[in-house]
Amino acid sequence: MRVLRSPVTLFLVVGLLTVAAIVVGTGFLADRAASSEATAEARGTTRVIARSVAQPVVTDELLAGRAGTIDRFDRKVLKRLLVGDIVHVVIWSRSGRIVYSDEIALIGRRLHLDADQERVLDHGGTGSARSDESGNQVIPADAETGKVLRTFTRIETPRRHKALLFEAYSSLDEVESRRQEIYSSFRWITVGPLLLLIVVVTLILRVLTGQLTRAGKEREQLLRSAIDASDAERRRIARDLHDGVVQDLAGTAFSLSALSRDPATDGKTRSSLQGAARSLREGLKSLRSLLVEIHPPELRAESLPAALADLTAPAGASGIQASVSVEGAETATDERAALVWRVAQEAVRNALRHSAASTLAVTVRGDGRHLTLEVVDDGVGFDPTRVRDSEHFGLRGLRSLVAEAGGTLEVRSSPHEGTTVRMEVDAR
Repeated sequence: MRVLRSPVTLFLVVGLLTVAAIVVGTGFLADRAASSEATAEARGTTRVIARSVAQPVVTDELLAGRAGTIDRFDRKVLKRLLVGDIVHVVIWSRSGRIVYSDEIALIGRRLHLDADQERVLDHGGTGSARSDESGNQVIPADAETGKVLRTFTRIETPRRHKALLFEAYSSLDEVESRRQEIYSSFRWITVGPLLLLIVVVTLILRVLTGQLTRAGKEREQLLRSAIDASDAERRRIARDLHDGVVQDLAGTAFSLSALSRDPATDGKTRSSLQGAARSLREGLKSLRSLLVEIHPPELRAESLPAALADLTAPAGASGIQASVSVEGAETATDERAALVWRVAQEAVRNALRHSAASTLAVTVRGDGRHLTLEVVDDGVGFDPTRVRDSEHFGLRGLRSLVAEAGGTLEVRSSPHEGTTVRMEVDAR
């Protein structure tokens, strides 16, 4: 099941990372949008107050700086100007002179208007700048108000229609508070659907994972049933051959040997009988090797070297020099020893059938915790990407059994470079 769960786990990880990236990205965009919206609200408030409160009472006398006009202006509109987030107001003339301010000491000061202020005076609209940005900030950011946001717009005197610049200073803390409120709304709009999406996708993945798990279990059950059926059939064939043909051939070989030793048998007949007995014994040896390949004896860890030697015995008849080396496998369980033999059986069978090798080496190494099998031949090799389905099918079928035992099975080969089958599994 490890093979089945890995793609799902990878999908979940990638999905969570994607959602996290979306949340971070939308959060950044929402924060920028909230800041823009909060500033836009401050500019809109300034525009409304300037046009509806200040502009109707701005007179040419105020512009000229005549005595008493400032007091009358204060009494009429000052309280209505300092509303909401606005903490200070300043009215500029086109020449950069401060015509009016709630800070009396500033009236009459003259400064050069910056580019944004001149643009608004010439073309209308609104502008804004924070206290930490460049521009004509005449009201200091003090401990009482904190940092400020300057917003300005154009107004005109009623009679002569002379352009003036109305500038309002808003507490940046209040603007920031409004930004947080707007951002919270944006955040729930963006994060809410994502959370819903995560829940829906999680439920879908859970259903799909369950289906994959069941399909995997069914596939493993079918594979196990097929292997068990194959073992049962192999066991029946091996038993029938052993109890029938092998016993008959063994009896015939003994009879021929006994007859060849009879003094009444002449020399020519004795030689023929001895040759026939030798042929029968060689045939019996090959047949017993075939029986071991068809179905092994009940394997135990200590009998693994002998079982592997029987497995490679037919190699000599194919002109292949075979060797078996087993070290440190005594501590392995019988179940692991049987798995090693089964993988070695399939690898040796493939080597004898397809490799055209001159040497074949079967090596088993154990260190008490892990058991490693390597079957190496120096044959023609093959391209793993183009191998026919009929070849090495048995090894592919054994991968699930090896994976279920917590091990790995790897086949390495290339044309004219031989083949290596390597399995590593826990010894217990």
